[in-house]
Amino acid sequence: TMNSVSRIGVPIRNKGFGMMRSRSILWVLLILFIGIPVLAQEDSPAIEWTPCWMDLPDGFVEGEDIECGYLLVPENRAKRGATPTIELAFAIVYAPTEDVQPDPIIYLAGGPGGNAVADVESWMEIPYLGDRDLILLDQRGTGYSLPSLNCPEVEAGEDNGTQACRERLIEEGVDLQAYNSAENAADVADLRVALEYAEWNLYGISYGTRLALTVMRDHPEGVRSVIIDSVYPPEVRSWEEYGQNTQDVFHRLFEACAADRECNAAFPNLEQVFYETAAQLDAEPVEYEGVDADTGETVPTVLSGSDLIDRLFGVMYSTESIPYIPWAISEIANGNYAALDDLEYGEMPEGGYRQIDGEDISDSEGMNTSVECQEEIAFLDEAAALANVPDAPEALRNNSLNAIRATFADCQVWGVTAADPVESQPVVSNIPTLVAAGEFDPITPAKWAESAASHLPNSFFFVFPGGGHGVIDMNECSQGIMQDFLDNPTVEPDASCIAQIGGPEWVLPPA
Repeated sequence: TMNSVSRIGVPIRNKGFGMMRSRSILWVLLILFIGIPVLAQEDSPAIEWTPCWMDLPDGFVEGEDIECGYLLVPENRAKRGATPTIELAFAIVYAPTEDVQPDPIIYLAGGPGGNAVADVESWMEIPYLGDRDLILLDQRGTGYSLPSLNCPEVEAGEDNGTQACRERLIEEGVDLQAYNSAENAADVADLRVALEYAEWNLYGISYGTRLALTVMRDHPEGVRSVIIDSVYPPEVRSWEEYGQNTQDVFHRLFEACAADRECNAAFPNLEQVFYETAAQLDAEPVEYEGVDADTGETVPTVLSGSDLIDRLFGVMYSTESIPYIPWAISEIANGNYAALDDLEYGEMPEGGYRQIDGEDISDSEGMNTSVECQEEIAFLDEAAALANVPDAPEALRNNSLNAIRATFADCQVWGVTAADPVESQPVVSNIPTLVAAGEFDPITPAKWAESAASHLPNSFFFVFPGGGHGVIDMNECSQGIMQDFLDNPTVEPDASCIAQIGGPEWVLPPA
């Protein structure tokens, strides 16, 4: 399937541990012309090198700055000999120095179902990568990995899209049960062995934190340190908490604005205004000229109260956009519905936080559903999840009830069985771990990170004021804490700078 030479078991890096950047011409000649097989021992992980799939950053030279390949692993390790081999895409981004630390960082993306490899450009200029190589892995079913469990049927909003995606994947021979955190963690462990690193550091965000914790539990060998940011630990009862957690994070945001003299003066009674606006939009949705999230083009857009809640919930993921939320709510309440698109896509009063550009590789809905249904929904009670949703405000209650029902219904359709009960238990490990949380994280609240840290005796736990989802690189303070930890993970990093961060610098209406 690839125009490349299989490099099973052949080391290609000789500085430090792991792999050298230039490939061995001798081995290539042996494989191509002499025909000597280069085979891994039975059950050993195998690598197949390939040209990189994605656009590379300006100035990047493939083979010098970055190399790409596939890790070849069994789809279902419980069925060895009777299961297909799947191909997991990865990229090694080499540190821009000759004095490279021997222990690289492997990044574990969130989701479940997020991809890592296509987003290589976002890692440029990150301070802690100055002397460490970075490994990006598209987890099984995601990104450039094969097979892909992406569900275009769901993305297109098809009726019964989840059912259609499931049927297609099964017809293609995909074992949906094999896409879970235990197999995912075994993949990560196999990649370290295949790349011949003696040690490395795990860095996970969101679902990537659960994957990191699973590696710590099942495959601790070779893990020097772990950084988990916006933590989703296995012991939480996520959907049974969903309604209350959603109300809590909105309330926390509104309280923070009310406690700030200027924000409160500019946007009085913000919480009341927000929920009244959502209720009005639920009663009578509006159509306006919005922005297509994929193309940036103007398109007719319908906005209900539930849509408003969902979209602002998503905006809170971004630390940079949180200070604009009161302004956006005020604009929407006054009929400027396009302010919501401005908030998401960049035309805000003092400049946007991002634009629509770059390569977009869809998240994998199938991987998400397989993991969530096996490891979360299977251990939860739908009636309890619905009963735990607060009675008011009504717009938020209805939004949460609908989200919970839809998730449980998708799992009924998907048809995977419950994971081992260990997947609902906390992970206990002595591996040094940095645990980070954001004050306004809408989906993985700080209390979840605190729970994970309580079972990790060699952990250091920090909450970052004003932070959203994914905070370890939000500013120089958080990046410095991460660098200190990587330099010496057994010593608590200097986190005194956190006290200077303060809350959001609220964006006020233009004068």
